Amino acid sequence: MNRILPLPYFLFFPFSLGLFSSCSPAEPTTFVPAEVPPGLSAAVLAQVNTDSVRLTPLRFDLHLEGRVVPNADRTTEVFPLVGGLIERVPVALGDRVVRGQVLAIIHSPHMPELAQQRTEAQVDLTTAQQRLAAATSLHHDGLASAQELTIARAALQRAQSELTRLQRQLEVYGPEDRRYILRAPQAGIITEKNATEGMQFAPEQVGSLFTLTDLSDVWVMAHVFQSDIEKVQTGLPVEIRTLSYPNQVFTGKVDRVFNLLNPDSKTLQVRVRLANPHHLLKPGMYARLRLQHTTAEQLPAVPSASLVFANGKRYALVLQENQQVETRSVAVQHASGGLSFLSSGLAPGERVINSNPLLLYKELND
Repeated sequence: MNRILPLPYFLFFPFSLGLFSSCSPAEPTTFVPAEVPPGLSAAVLAQVNTDSVRLTPLRFDLHLEGRVVPNADRTTEVFPLVGGLIERVPVALGDRVVRGQVLAIIHSPHMPELAQQRTEAQVDLTTAQQRLAAATSLHHDGLASAQELTIARAALQRAQSELTRLQRQLEVYGPEDRRYILRAPQAGIITEKNATEGMQFAPEQVGSLFTLTDLSDVWVMAHVFQSDIEKVQTGLPVEIRTLSYPNQVFTGKVDRVFNLLNPDSKTLQVRVRLANPHHLLKPGMYARLRLQHTTAEQLPAVPSASLVFANGKRYALVLQENQQVETRSVAVQHASGGLSFLSSGLAPGERVINSNPLLLYKELND
């Protein structure tokens, strides 16, 4: 159905009275479409909103399910220095801590051994310095080879590294008599805690005592079926919704597409990285993802809300240059993200009405 009709009569009611009053009773009653009076175009257009038909790359929505997980690059495990007895644990699972905050105070009979090792390392460094000085002098007099000089320099570097390691350990753990302090190496949330007051352990008996995660940046892991793998690539924009915040949309991008299929589900895992400054997203949360895949193919596109479905077809109200409105049948090939991509019916550059199109359609065609 292709019909060209003027805009609805209610937009021109004051002017139509004048037109009908000028007709004499003897004149034929054949309906003649009213022309818009000169100079009224701006007033008419002010009452309707229009959109221009544009050639747009064809887009597809891909819906996935996933879960929020900690960012492994911002997760740190805290290991004990040496074995001992945990005297105090002033933090709990889920606590937010700052860098340097005390996590545990541990009594250990091995702390004097560390102090002794530092003393021995200092002696080894002094000896290495003396040997390098002697080798340098002998090499200058031709009594030592270049290889001997190189060996002496390497020994000095090893001694310096060992002393530095021990000094940093003692500085970080802050030994006091037979106790040492386990501190947070970074700010974050305590997501794992394996330390309790009164627990006695040897380093080889336990792994990490604490795991700290910075939740200001998290990952969402999702699975893609094999038929959709070609639609996913790094950099694709993603909208994420959660059960906890149904009215809030989180936006991010595909950060990584893994290369191995899950042997059980035969799906491919993808990762989305999200900024989480207010810590709204928690590890373990269920998430729904919508990815937008764009192809090279371009089609005329209009807002889906501008189309009217009637009599088993879709129609667009096309506003022409002479301010008349044409009800035109269109064929929709695909709809995504609020846009309808058309295979026929409209050409780029044409304008369609998108304000109350159903009401206008009824006024024009009933």
